[in-house]
Amino acid sequence: MYGLAKHLVSEKKHEVVILQPGNQHQFARRTSSLPLEEGIEIEYLPAFFLPGIYYNIPCFSKQIKALNELCANHGCEIIQACDYDYLTSLAPIYINKKRGVPIILTTDAMPGYSWSYGNAIVDTVAKQYTFSIGKGILRSYNMVVLLYKKLVDDAKNFGVREERIQLIPNGIEFQKFAQKPIDDSLRRKLSIDEQERVLLFVGRLAKVKKVEILIALTKALITEGLKVKAVIVGDGPSRQYYERLSESIKDNVVFAGSVPWNQIHKYYHIADIFVLPSLSEGLPTVLLEASAASKPCVASNVNGVSDIIVHGETGYLVERPDFNLYLHYVKDLLADENLARRMGAKAAEYVKENFNWDVVVGKYERLYKEILD
Repeated sequence: MYGLAKHLVSEKKHEVVILQPGNQHQFARRTSSLPLEEGIEIEYLPAFFLPGIYYNIPCFSKQIKALNELCANHGCEIIQACDYDYLTSLAPIYINKKRGVPIILTTDAMPGYSWSYGNAIVDTVAKQYTFSIGKGILRSYNMVVLLYKKLVDDAKNFGVREERIQLIPNGIEFQKFAQKPIDDSLRRKLSIDEQERVLLFVGRLAKVKKVEILIALTKALITEGLKVKAVIVGDGPSRQYYERLSESIKDNVVFAGSVPWNQIHKYYHIADIFVLPSLSEGLPTVLLEASAASKPCVASNVNGVSDIIVHGETGYLVERPDFNLYLHYVKDLLADENLARRMGAKAAEYVKENFNWDVVVGKYERLYKEILD
């Protein structure tokens, strides 16, 4: 939402207010790394955050009051909510019925149905929510924006009419990731030799991400005499589990922890191959970022991944979780640098044409015009 807001106001044609659960202290680091431009205002709403999963329960009366004031006093023309699985998507339905202000819902997954968080309790609750409250929310919006093709059939199965569905992906700051950093000290910082090839993973360290496949790949390649190092960026509940799993090859696995958004592009540029062996994804931004950095990607063929990777052209899709196929594709790319370079170049071109913010914002502007007309 920050990225969309930033690019909507860049030509001074739009004004955006972001109503955000929580307070400025909670989001200080996140918003400071994503500089917002003039024309964007952030208002914080009181909410209770569930520990661990960062899900929030908003104060509905204050959210409704804030939306009412924006519509009555500031000429708000459209309300756009993010994800039906957050209860913040309920208040806009009330405002729509009371004031007739058009409402748009952007969603990236169907939790508990075609997407998994990776925690049995969370996924069970999510499934019950999706088939009850969530279904009602999806049907109540004037327009539902979906991030990838496989979500269209999911939405139709929940009763969303085709004419109320728009397919618009997330955008990416393409140039930020495409441009190679001038500072090349990261390899030295991570103790990566010049001869070592780098396999990169970026994401939440939970068992649903199947990082053990990357660790097993690294072991297998070392056994075959290849000089490789796995760099794992991110943190999460399974970090210690993955650290124990890689103990026997600890000199060849780097756990980099959480990396600020304004530094993450440097990690993509030290990689030879980006590996995403997850059991469940939405439209993974990390694949967009790696592709923009001209890196070939090998990833599980789940949900929106096939919207990003063109199999055999910009990377490889693996039917989950086939370790032997992962090993086959990674070895091919390591053995043939020209192939890896060609795939990476095509990946960058594909992402620029389909996921650059200019393209995405253009689609949203056409949608806004349509819904207002």
